[in-house]
Amino acid sequence: PSIIVKDRPDLIQCFDPATGRSLGQVRATTVEELQDKINRARKAQAVWALTSFEQRRQVLRTLNEFVLAHQREICQVACRDSGKTLIDATLGEVLTTSAKLQWTIKNGEKALQDDERDPGFMMMYKRARVVYQPRGVVSALVSWNYPFHNTIGPVISAIFSGNAIVVKASEHVAWSMPYWEQMIKRALNVCGHDPELVQFVTGFADVGNALTSSPDIDHITFIGSPEVGKLVMKSASANLTPVTLELGGKDCAIVFSDADLSQCIPVLMRGVIQNASQNCIGIERILVQDKIYEKFVNEMARRIKAVRVGSILDDEPNQVDCGAMVLSNCFGRLEALIADAVSKGARCLVGGHAYTHPKHPKGQYFEPTLLVDVTPEMDITRNETFGPIMVLMKFADEQDALNKVHSSPYGLGSSVFSGDRARGSRVALKLRTGMTNVNDFGVNYICQSLPFGGVGISGFGRFAGPEGLRALCVEKAFTEDRLPFIKTPIPPIVDYPIQNTEKGYQFTQQIWGSNPRGLVPTRT
Repeated sequence: PSIIVKDRPDLIQCFDPATGRSLGQVRATTVEELQDKINRARKAQAVWALTSFEQRRQVLRTLNEFVLAHQREICQVACRDSGKTLIDATLGEVLTTSAKLQWTIKNGEKALQDDERDPGFMMMYKRARVVYQPRGVVSALVSWNYPFHNTIGPVISAIFSGNAIVVKASEHVAWSMPYWEQMIKRALNVCGHDPELVQFVTGFADVGNALTSSPDIDHITFIGSPEVGKLVMKSASANLTPVTLELGGKDCAIVFSDADLSQCIPVLMRGVIQNASQNCIGIERILVQDKIYEKFVNEMARRIKAVRVGSILDDEPNQVDCGAMVLSNCFGRLEALIADAVSKGARCLVGGHAYTHPKHPKGQYFEPTLLVDVTPEMDITRNETFGPIMVLMKFADEQDALNKVHSSPYGLGSSVFSGDRARGSRVALKLRTGMTNVNDFGVNYICQSLPFGGVGISGFGRFAGPEGLRALCVEKAFTEDRLPFIKTPIPPIVDYPIQNTEKGYQFTQQIWGSNPRGLVPTRT
């Protein structure tokens, strides 16, 4: 189904990906309206910046209480807009958002407190610190795979750090945006603050371009593809607007022969099947040591064959494991990647094609797929699939595994499974990724104390953790006199206009003495 309404560029047609049914139409924001929203956010932020951390915590506590009290409703809305299952919505939308709220409530103030620094010997009479001040009006352009979590997460960090925020969600999940916006604005309002602090916009590329190129935006967070991320950087460069880019991944899981398969296999099934693998840190490559490879293949084939796809609207929604795909135009690309791998020696044991659901023929489904005997020269190892495709690769030893993992230009998340704790840590720390987990997957969404982001074409910058909050602040270097009667003097010999340059030079040279390393200061 097309989201474009013929002859009505001001409207977005919304569909349920799991059924193909219309959810209605949402009005697209115009470029003129975007500027008005930025102006209103700027006005509200001038007041909000003066609030205390306790006032900001009150807003987040109010929001978290609402989320927990209405989590089923939130999940149902997210499911209709993105086609996921209720379990996937609970884990990926509600649990992750509540974890971020709770971490920020508990730890946000500590992360943004002034950071006292050692002024050094020469400046021992000074106090030095870093002060974290809000940037002003920040923006977030977020992807469609988790409409609630991806939208609310940037809002939490922005408002707690004293900023206003303009959020542009993907037009593919525009239907749910008014609900999320109303939720945030009411939380602000009931706590006595201006709801204009948070602005939501929906629309197409013209609105996105206007937002990223606006001189009135002080920071940009973008979640999407490397190709679009480069366009965002180019647009932001017109005003040298700082950006944080999270551009997806080709996350690996390395499974050694001594791994606990009874724990490892269920975790990796969720890493591939959850949200139809439309996850930034979904498991897209599983490298299995040759000693257990055939056993692993057989067990995964049994499990993948049993996965059931469908909608929360099915007569028996309790028998649905895997939801729909948000984008209908990805199936040809996925089938081509699988065909390329098979032509180069891989075996497709399960699935491999778009799926026509008997009850929802207009739904957007892809068969849960198992592709084995995959090697690094196959296109599927270097391109993010964002679909329910389990890719299995064989490796011999640690170095072989590392070589195969690093054949991909992505570097977001990673996992290592081993019964040898030392080896698990050793290999995990050698991986060229922004995040890594030993004997687990995806905990970076829940462990909010850690920064979230990648390397390579997975992007740069971090959100979540103290680093994420501080990224939305100006890190101001601040000094002041420790005692009011001790100030920096300018000796007459180097006071302008300088009377004798050579004597002045000899004087300054002796400040640190003749020691070439400058380690031992001398008296002058």
